[in-house]
Amino acid sequence: MKKENKKQIAKITVFLTSIFIIFLSVTYAFINVTINGTRRQVITVGNLNIDLEEDDNFIIDNVFPVYDEVGMLSKSFNFRLINNSDEKASYVLSLEDITTGERLSFSDVKLGLTKNGEASIYSLDTLENLVIDTGIIDGNETIEYNLRLWIKDTVTDNELIQGKSLRFRIQVSAEQIPKEIYTESILNGTDPVLSNNLVPVTIENDGTVHKASIYEKWYSYEEKLWANAVVLLDKTVTYENGEVIPEEKIESYFVWIPRYKYKIFNDIVYTGLTEIEDRAQEIEIEFENKETAKSTGTTTGSWLTHPAFTSFDSNGFWVGKYESGYKGATSTDTAQVNSNDSTKLQIKPNAYSWRNITVGNAFKVGYDYLRSDESHLMKNTEWGAVAYLQHSKYGSSMSVRNNNNSSYKTGYASISEPTLGYNTNGTSIPGNLNGTTSDVTLPYNTPTGYTASTTGNITGIYDTSGGAWEYVMGYNINANAVGGSSELTSIYGDFFTNSKWEKYYDKYSNAEVDASKYQTGLLGDATREMGPFGTIKDPDGGTRYRTSWYGDYAHSVHPVDPWFARGGGWYDGVGSGTLAFSGYSGGVATYISFRVVLTL
Repeated sequence: MKKENKKQIAKITVFLTSIFIIFLSVTYAFINVTINGTRRQVITVGNLNIDLEEDDNFIIDNVFPVYDEVGMLSKSFNFRLINNSDEKASYVLSLEDITTGERLSFSDVKLGLTKNGEASIYSLDTLENLVIDTGIIDGNETIEYNLRLWIKDTVTDNELIQGKSLRFRIQVSAEQIPKEIYTESILNGTDPVLSNNLVPVTIENDGTVHKASIYEKWYSYEEKLWANAVVLLDKTVTYENGEVIPEEKIESYFVWIPRYKYKIFNDIVYTGLTEIEDRAQEIEIEFENKETAKSTGTTTGSWLTHPAFTSFDSNGFWVGKYESGYKGATSTDTAQVNSNDSTKLQIKPNAYSWRNITVGNAFKVGYDYLRSDESHLMKNTEWGAVAYLQHSKYGSSMSVRNNNNSSYKTGYASISEPTLGYNTNGTSIPGNLNGTTSDVTLPYNTPTGYTASTTGNITGIYDTSGGAWEYVMGYNINANAVGGSSELTSIYGDFFTNSKWEKYYDKYSNAEVDASKYQTGLLGDATREMGPFGTIKDPDGGTRYRTSWYGDYAHSVHPVDPWFARGGGWYDGVGSGTLAFSGYSGGVATYISFRVVLTL
């Protein structure tokens, strides 16, 4: 042990004497910049006046491999962005690489950025154009930053770093946001938050994707045009505003769900089946940012800040626009893989839905996908937040058309609204879809395809009705076996005992083996509030529990099937829907997929 300690000390000494990473205080912006002194940058554009103030120059002195937890405790470079005007501004902060001589590889260096107390960690090589932050700064707002750099703990070869260095300086660009853009907005400060991984886009009706300018109008929830962004396959590639981004260059699509409160429309606690009624209605919502005091209503007519936003204390989240697909799959069968390799995740139209995966593996795929963006497997309450926004005046506010593609391909829509349902063999019931097969289906970028979107247009979220059922993180804590068949505890041994995991799943507590017990449903999760519940005979003779909203399936979780799945399958006809729910074991099933969420 003593010999090992001596080796470690020697290695640290070598690193300390051979590497330095310096920030210079002389900075610049892309537009109309006046430098005042050496540690203050002033940007003046029209009525906009923004300061970038920096602390003294410094040399980072922990230049040896350390764990991220240690790196985030090291000395920081502190600076602040100050908006001295009354105008909102969009800004981009980035590092300018001014290294001379032999340089450290970006892949060997971690960057920790703390913004107003919230920390994120990145590998330098994943930062597009070395952009460290983008966003909107309100009039008279100050944003505080602390920045740290360290060598990754995985670096064990001295030759990779000895005699090498990195030099950076901060640069900022900013642009005033025209009042006509933000004054018409009803988002109340819950505008989309972008990360280095996300590229804002607009999508034409035929599916053509363009890089969006954040200085121009690229979404309008008032017009049911939800904000979209994409993750590129090659994150080092950049596109100009307005430039087409080829479909083959896109890995994943996401849609922004702004934080809101809603007026509770049904507080009845249902303990079993009665009769279904026509209860579908427009849900009243108001957007509110996280600085607003939370609404805590519990009764019909009172307001409740939707719980999907409070568990992460966020101003919104990005939802996978389609069911998760398996990258490289060329058939229905090849997308049935029970693995947790997050590099296989893609979220695209016309892709084979990733199925036959346990909840545990689906959770790990989501958790590992974009860790710096707090990626995770969608929660049941997050599904509810999408469903309620869809049923507000900002969404289509009607039954979402079923994706009836029997090959489990994403982004498709039935040519007409199912009225009865499908037989278990996949063929249609006579009179449904005019007696044709279930494969009479059209893609996302057609007028028929738009009906399968949460907005009724191409900007919304697809596959929430039909396609595959989707596992979500809603779990009955009275499961017969801990975690059911999810394999979660095999991957994360402390998942159900360590409080750090609690924000990633919603808890339910039905102790009876009865799928008609809805009393443990949570406000906002689009389960209990969809009552009253009753039964409908399926054309094939089966009896299914249904909601009072479009007759969607309504089977609650219980100890044998402790995990919620949402949306229904392509074969479920009228039983499928954004408001459909059922309990499953958490194990593999060829008809169950999943969806990923980012929280920023």
